[in-house]
Amino acid sequence: MADSIDLEGVKNAISESNRITTSLSPNRLVKNQAQEMEKDLYPEYETNGSSNISATSYNNESFFTSFNNLFKALISPASSVATHTTFFKPREKLTYSRLVEFYIYHFVLTMIYLVMTFIRAFQFVSNKTKLKFLSLAYNPAEDPEVINHDINKLAKIPRRVSVILNYKPEQEENGGVEGLCNDVSKISTWCLSSGISYLSVYEYHGVLKKRVPELRRAVFKKFTAYFGTENVPNFVIKIPHLNLSYTGSIDGKLIEDEAYIKELDLSDTKPTYDIEITLLSMVDGRPTIVELTKVMADLAKRGDLKAHNITLKFVDQELQQLVGKEPDLVIMFQPFLNLQGYPPWQIRLSELYWEPDNDSIGYAVFLRALQKYSTCKINVGR
Repeated sequence: MADSIDLEGVKNAISESNRITTSLSPNRLVKNQAQEMEKDLYPEYETNGSSNISATSYNNESFFTSFNNLFKALISPASSVATHTTFFKPREKLTYSRLVEFYIYHFVLTMIYLVMTFIRAFQFVSNKTKLKFLSLAYNPAEDPEVINHDINKLAKIPRRVSVILNYKPEQEENGGVEGLCNDVSKISTWCLSSGISYLSVYEYHGVLKKRVPELRRAVFKKFTAYFGTENVPNFVIKIPHLNLSYTGSIDGKLIEDEAYIKELDLSDTKPTYDIEITLLSMVDGRPTIVELTKVMADLAKRGDLKAHNITLKFVDQELQQLVGKEPDLVIMFQPFLNLQGYPPWQIRLSELYWEPDNDSIGYAVFLRALQKYSTCKINVGR
C-alpha cells in the first residue's frame, strides 16, 4: 500500500506535457497580453522590440464602427447593413408598416446603445480618477516604515498572498521580461514590509520560470533600495512542480551560483529566509490535477494504492507538494476578474480582489486589497 505518490514522476510528466507553444492569452479580452514564443519549454521572448500580437481588444475604432452600422441601418433600411440582419426576410417586400416597425426597433436599440456607452464612459473616468487619487494618497516612497505604518492600522493581514500578472510587449511602458521582474520585485518589497513572508506569482505562460537569474537580481536590487545595503533580507525563489529552489540572497549577498552557499559558514544549518517567492503558471493548474489523477489511477490499478486511501486530505497534501499551499488573498492587477487558469484547488478559500479599469501595478491597489481582506469574514463550512 502506498502512503504517498511518486511526486518526481508526476513532476516529470507535467514538465514533459508543458512543452507547448503558446501565442495567445487565455482570455481574448486581455489587450496585447502576450507575444509569440519560440518553440521551446518556456521559450525566450523576442528582445529586438518586434512582436506579433494576435489578441483582440475593444477600442474606439470598434465602437465607432458599431455605431456607424447602427446609424446606417437606421437611415437606410435597404442598405447592405440592414439587409444582412434577421429583421427582414429574404426577398421580402418593404411595406410602410414594416419600415415603421424597423425604425422603431432600431431607434430604441440605438438609444440603449448610446445610454450604455455614456454610462460605461462615466464609470471608466470615475474609476481612473479614483485610482489616480489613491496612487497620490498612498505613496510608499520606497520607505518600508511608511508601508508598515499603513498595515498596522489593519485588523488582520494574510499570511500568504498571490498575485496574477500579465506579460506586456517590449514596446509598452514597463513591458517585457524586465518590466515583469520589476513588478515582482516591487510586490515582494510591499509584502515583506507588510509582514507577509509568502508570495506566489502567477503568470500564464511561465516566462519567469526561465528568467530566474534576472528576477533574482531585480528583487535584490529593489530590496537594497528599500532596506539598504546592510539590511538586505534573505529570500528564495521556488518553482514547485519542477522541485527547484533558487536562493536569492543570504546575509546581504546576492547568490548568483548555488554552489556559493556551500562555501558559507552556516554551522550545518539551513539558511532562514525572510520571504519565499513561488512562481506559478498555467501548467500548475488543471494539467497538474490531470497528471495527479492519472498517477493515482495507475497506482490503484496496480494495487499499490487502495481506493479508501484516496481521500480529500490525501489529495490536498499531494497538490500542496506539487503546487504549494493555498493563498489567503489573490490580487489581480487587471481591469476585470480573470483567473487565467490559476490552480483551482489552491483558491477554494481565497479572497479575490481586483480594481475595475486598472491595468497597472500600484501600491494603492495592493493596500486596498489588504484593507478589503482585513474586513472580510471567512466561513468554512462542513
